[in-house]
Amino acid sequence: MPEDPWHEDPAFWETLEGLLFPPEKLDAAADELDALLSLADIDGGRALDVPCGVGRHAVELAGRGLEVTGVDATNRYLETARGRAEAAGVDLEFVGADMREFARPEAFDLVLNVYTSFGYFEDRTDDRRTARNFHESLADGGRLVMSLTSKEVIAGKFRKRTWSEQDGTYLLEEHEVQDDWSWMENRWVVVEDGETREFEVSHR
Repeated sequence: MPEDPWHEDPAFWETLEGLLFPPEKLDAAADELDALLSLADIDGGRALDVPCGVGRHAVELAGRGLEVTGVDATNRYLETARGRAEAAGVDLEFVGADMREFARPEAFDLVLNVYTSFGYFEDRTDDRRTARNFHESLADGGRLVMSLTSKEVIAGKFRKRTWSEQDGTYLLEEHEVQDDWSWMENRWVVVEDGETREFEVSHR
């Protein structure tokens, strides 16, 4: 039987948590939301953050008085998000679900899909289904805000191999461009406490 794709592997997300969400990334959530909410021209109402990860935007949104639902497929991230919400003294809903499956018709004034969280799926049917879920979940007049990176931007800063480090954990990324810059195959190697873990990661 074929292996599950990388984005459905809990070990990938759990291993990368500290590298994907370092303290400086969490601290940047407030400034990022200033820009996102200004772009959407929204300062209240009901918001969906999908996938919400460890809740860095969802918790900040709730702190600003919005009624927030955060959706993610990684249970550990949801546990972290709930802990951050409790520490911040805010009340919001967290749902464990795949964004290909989650829709709540006309329930939200704002849908956020950020941190290049669209384009995981090799089958474009899954992309279309996810986009339909976003649209279906928006109330009349609601706004969808997504962060996407164009192939021109990627090409301008492309490096075949990169290293990064966070609190003693090292990440080697090797990148291979395919399909005229419309698809990227990546090899991620994580070195932590003398142990090495390797993941194959692809993205549109």
